[in-house]
Amino acid sequence: MRSIRNKLKSERGASFIIALLFFLICITMGSLILTAATANAVKVKDRYKEQQDYLAVASAARLAKDSLGKYVYTEGKTWQSWQTGIDPATGLPIMESGWRNITPFLSSDKQGDILTDAYIDTGSTADYSDNFMIRADEMPDVTAEFKMKAGGDATLEFTAGNYSMTVSYTCRTSHVTDHKTYDYYKTSWGGAKITKGAG
Repeated sequence: MRSIRNKLKSERGASFIIALLFFLICITMGSLILTAATANAVKVKDRYKEQQDYLAVASAARLAKDSLGKYVYTEGKTWQSWQTGIDPATGLPIMESGWRNITPFLSSDKQGDILTDAYIDTGSTADYSDNFMIRADEMPDVTAEFKMKAGGDATLEFTAGNYSMTVSYTCRTSHVTDHKTYDYYKTSWGGAKITKGAG
């Protein structure tokens, strides 16, 4: 104990070196703590952004699943009779009958959605694709890629940052007829399913 006091009081410079080493250790420890704190702050910021990306993609996918595919597209024909003239002998109308195509229509209102629009535009015989961006205040932008195969099956893939989710729609066409007065094909999209992608 005395030797340490003597060295600290000594004028030879050993106490200066000990103090310098102690100071160097303190600086090293402080810089390590500061570096760790900075790295943690960056990680927290990155996690927040990733969380926002995930929530934006999940919200877009849930909204698409819950709101698209609610319409039934109907096309076909009905048995109709029409007047072609007047019989000069009797004065009665001359009638003909036959199958006539109806004007295709949507259930509910006339708006439809991206599924019915793509189906009608392609006549269900060709592939269709479209890209668009979903933007909202204080939320990350979400990129949407819509694809419909010939026949009507469709996917809508949402992406933000490293996260993506795909909503799949299965097209079903049913044949409804009484073979006498109507012959319809009703197309609908049911059973939408969300699949998580990268992230």
